[in-house]
Amino acid sequence: MKKLIYLKLSLACLSFQLVQLQAAEQQAVVEADDAAAILKEIRSMRSEYEARIAKLENRVIELEGKNAELKNSVKKQSNDIDSLAKKSSKPAAVTSTATAATNYGAKSGMPTDLAPSHDESETPAGFATQLTEDGLTKGFEFHGYFRSGYGINENGEVMEAFKNPGAQSKFRLGNETETYIETAFSYHFPELDLDDGKEFMVAVRTSYVIPDALGSDSTLSIREAYGQALGVWEARPEVSFWAGQRFYDRWDVHMSDFYYLDMSGFGGGMEGLDLGFGKLSVAWLGGSIDALNSNASEELNEVNTKNSIDFRLSDIELGPGVGFVWLDLADLDDTFKPNEQNVVVNGSGGIAGGFSYELQDVWGGYSRTMVQYGVGAAAKFRTTQEDYSFLDLPTDPLTPTVVNTDDSWHFRAVQDLVIQPNECVSMQGTIVWDEVDVGVEGMDSRNSWVSFGLRPQYHFTDHFSVALEAGIDYVDSDLFDSGTVYKFTIAPQLTPKRDYFSRPALRLFLTWATWSDDLEGYVAPRTNGDDTSGLSAGIQVESWW
Repeated sequence: MKKLIYLKLSLACLSFQLVQLQAAEQQAVVEADDAAAILKEIRSMRSEYEARIAKLENRVIELEGKNAELKNSVKKQSNDIDSLAKKSSKPAAVTSTATAATNYGAKSGMPTDLAPSHDESETPAGFATQLTEDGLTKGFEFHGYFRSGYGINENGEVMEAFKNPGAQSKFRLGNETETYIETAFSYHFPELDLDDGKEFMVAVRTSYVIPDALGSDSTLSIREAYGQALGVWEARPEVSFWAGQRFYDRWDVHMSDFYYLDMSGFGGGMEGLDLGFGKLSVAWLGGSIDALNSNASEELNEVNTKNSIDFRLSDIELGPGVGFVWLDLADLDDTFKPNEQNVVVNGSGGIAGGFSYELQDVWGGYSRTMVQYGVGAAAKFRTTQEDYSFLDLPTDPLTPTVVNTDDSWHFRAVQDLVIQPNECVSMQGTIVWDEVDVGVEGMDSRNSWVSFGLRPQYHFTDHFSVALEAGIDYVDSDLFDSGTVYKFTIAPQLTPKRDYFSRPALRLFLTWATWSDDLEGYVAPRTNGDDTSGLSAGIQVESWW
């Protein structure tokens, strides 16, 4: 506004001077001998002033236009704030949209838990988004995930999950007993007023879990606490740098909540260096002391004695799809009786790698295939190391079990498919083949696990659907009792949209499972310890944002 007033005053002064020049021009016509020279000089000055006046007039018009836009913007913001003030006195409607819960969002990560992976991608909606758009929470973001419910078995007891003890996951629909909550907060420092493309961010994620409805036992955990800087490398502004504790580019199968690549932990690194044929990310990671496993369904029995250097090359265009390459170099210290378990762990170095190929827009969904192999300290595909409490350990402290990690190896192949060919039908399917030898000295220590499952959904209306889930987990093991668990669930549910990943989801469920005779007493041992089958029914809510 001050600039506009100044320009108008300048325009008035120039106009006055122009009038004086015109008068001088008329006077010069009647002057004596040098009238022609004076007249020429006056006309030159007049042309210069006319040009300056025209330029100033255009600038005044431009500023008046911007001033009008500013007034309209201020008026709109004022109206929006009044509207929000009215909304805040009423319960806010909650809506949510989500894409594949694989690389995206609060719980899954990228490849973005970079957020997903794996990313990754989830758009906050409803009242919280409106507040952000209006600048009332500028620079602040809130994301989260939770699931909670209640169920009983055929005898009226609090339900227990059906899981093969030698499997690394279970099929989750109608088979989760815990209440789990994640809350993630981040701040992007808008007051720094940095150049476009530059940003500093800090983030914290806390979680809270109650294992079941039997008691008040609970676990509170800090799952992420890190900072990130983007655009600070002038030559490569696409690169970001980070340090702290974080979910690091986690890859999972949603229907079984199986995180087949999860290098979360403490450390730091660089992400997103564009090499032309792919984007390079490098991180130095130490094992997290987070009290929960990847899907938060149980507490960890692991130790933090390992260093890992993680290399990732993403966004590799290969034909119709996208490739991803992962390499991990690890070193593990010797450990004597970790977590007071009667075992001695001989540390080693190790290397692991993986390759993923992803096809997007497969019948309205995606197809992702991952193959992994690792040896030595890197064979676990994690930043932490087992305490080997799952082994049948001797009780004599003078004769502990010895584990040579240099003899351990691990192979895994995962297929994850989500399709939605039309508005009424959606489905997820998965196959996992996992072979591992943990390297126990003097005995066979191999575990083979094959998992297969399907979850089709039929959407009767925009908000009502029925999901069916069938899953098989087969284990042939030197470490556990071998056998197969079959699990089936039907779940009518309410969701915001006709979409497989639409959340929040409020569902009823009925689950039936059966298992091999050799697994009697190991599947749902509290409620079905003397059985080879079980039934449970309940209700659950699940959401992310």
